[in-house]
Amino acid sequence: MSTSEPIAVAPTRPRDGLFSFYGALDAKGRRTFWAWTGGFAMDAMDFMIFPLIIGTLIAVWKIDTKTAGGVATVTLLCSAVGGWLAGYLADRIGRVRIMQITILMFSLGSLLSALAQDIWQLTIFRGLLGLGFGGEAAVAAVTLSEVVGARYRGRGKP
Repeated sequence: MSTSEPIAVAPTRPRDGLFSFYGALDAKGRRTFWAWTGGFAMDAMDFMIFPLIIGTLIAVWKIDTKTAGGVATVTLLCSAVGGWLAGYLADRIGRVRIMQITILMFSLGSLLSALAQDIWQLTIFRGLLGLGFGGEAAVAAVTLSEVVGARYRGRGKP
């Protein structure tokens, strides 16, 4: 074989990895992805930090463990209701408006939770936070699914 003969190269297919959907997104899709990721990170951070303060709440407010655990339960139940309600309302009045409302609910619930003076206030504020948390996650997941191409759909979500 002489060096002047061309070497046959098998055609390569683009890699179809876990994050290959990101390369196919346009600028709007990438902004949507990062907004969704930021919102989900805030939701997850709140959900992971709250159990760390339960011990402090028990000591400071002198409540029992069932009551403290009940606050977390209310938050989760409200997030389920918030997801269902936000999905329903997003179809009726629009995703953008519902996304704004749920982010406001989450932010307000988080701020008020920090200012709560007793367990009942905290429970109410965490319920508000849960409604926003669930609603934001549901609406953001649908929005992200729309910007991710059909070939990659399902990979942009954890």
